[in-house]
Amino acid sequence: MKLFVQTIQEPVRSSCWPYQASYRWMSALPHLAWAWEFLRRNAGYRCAYKSAVADTPVGAAPENSTALQFGLLRFEDPDRDALVANVFWRITDCHEVLPLAASAMGKDTTSSTLKLENLRCRTTVSPPDADYRRDVLLAQDGRSLQLAVFGETPLAEALLVTPVLPSLATDRRLRAVRRLADLVKHGWMRPFLYPRERRANRLVQVVQALDGWQADASHRDIGIALFGEARVERDWTDPRDHLRDQVRRAIRHGRDLMADGYRRFLR
Repeated sequence: MKLFVQTIQEPVRSSCWPYQASYRWMSALPHLAWAWEFLRRNAGYRCAYKSAVADTPVGAAPENSTALQFGLLRFEDPDRDALVANVFWRITDCHEVLPLAASAMGKDTTSSTLKLENLRCRTTVSPPDADYRRDVLLAQDGRSLQLAVFGETPLAEALLVTPVLPSLATDRRLRAVRRLADLVKHGWMRPFLYPRERRANRLVQVVQALDGWQADASHRDIGIALFGEARVERDWTDPRDHLRDQVRRAIRHGRDLMADGYRRFLR
């Protein structure tokens, strides 16, 4: 299935173990972006992605059935970080996906329509499937808004409505509606509607520790990367083991989030 993409050039940021400076950009990421940062480090996902790409003829899209088990609608390149990746989550797994019905606009309707060409953000749109569903991803600097649009009416001509009856995702849905309305009005994804994850500083340390563990670095070297050589020289052999325990907990937490815990960011 071919995706239609409107591209806004954005810088690619790569995490480079063990330098703290290469991780600082992550501290501004909103809640949902962290799910991708941990999933893309998952060896099982990376292997499944490479296998899907290797089995795909040139010019065709990868087979995405295996991606479903990771909570994704389709594969995304794990070498692309949260600033540039186009990550489509399954609506059943991610409460932030906004379901919309596209119906014909009545003559007396004054509602705005979604004109993607007017937006100053990256847009990715899948063509309609057999059920006339289109998946739309709007993204900018790590912020994202995913829409699941049902109906044949073109987006630029459609009256978009969403269910209002209470559900497990009601709060997330109302927030997504506000984000979409603001995006249509202002043309870009204003950061205050996508606040940084409140645990961001801790998660940055967890990601760096996880990268060190995956690079086969020693716990001591991971401690130096996280806390500095001076502190490690002073506290590493302390019999109370406080510093060593912090390193061990960071690695353990990172492995948990990478394995399956990333799904907690989707709810």
